[in-house]
Amino acid sequence: MDKEVNAGNSEFMLKAVIFDFDGTIGDTLKLVIESIREAVSPFMNRELSDDEIADTFGPIEEGSILKFVDEKNYEEACKLLYDAYARLHKEITPKPFAGVVDLIKYLKSKNLIVILATGKGAKTCEISLKQYQMENLFDKIKTGSIKGGIKPQMMQEVIDEYKLSADEVIYIGDAPTDIDAARQVGVKIASVLYGTRIEEDAVKAKNPDAICYSIEDVKKYLTSLI
Repeated sequence: MDKEVNAGNSEFMLKAVIFDFDGTIGDTLKLVIESIREAVSPFMNRELSDDEIADTFGPIEEGSILKFVDEKNYEEACKLLYDAYARLHKEITPKPFAGVVDLIKYLKSKNLIVILATGKGAKTCEISLKQYQMENLFDKIKTGSIKGGIKPQMMQEVIDEYKLSADEVIYIGDAPTDIDAARQVGVKIASVLYGTRIEEDAVKAKNPDAICYSIEDVKKYLTSLI
């Protein structure tokens, strides 16, 4: 059942929408997990569980690789990662979530700034955007760091680069950590729970500004802020 929480207020003037990628633009979390598993398997004596791999998320995918292989095998493992990621993308998630491209085009038609700020690495982000035919859709693309999560920094960069205030910006993401990142900078956060790998209880516990169970929910909520 679709549901929204804390939808909108009359004092909020939306000027920029920043999107997460994995689990928000596309159902790519399984893809990331499988690609990392395939990349590191030749260098390990056991198979990693999904949770073991997911627990390394925060840094870019190459940062997850470093959790499982030593430096001498790192470059080879990264090559395996990119090969697996491009190949499996076509099988696991060939298209973005239905309606998300139209949503972004709608937001741009309203003269909103639309940014991608993802924890993905530059290479995997490039592969995904090409697969989804979304290379030229965003006003700016910001990718993550091998050292750890930098979403608050990316959000602040958007605010500074476009001369905005925090209360003119909203972040759209699926993870509980996205809520923490947005609150650190002072921007609104809409949590989306329409992917196959979600953390509904953890998201609800953090009480984001909105919870959206579909792309249509996201559109309705953002429209209420325009």
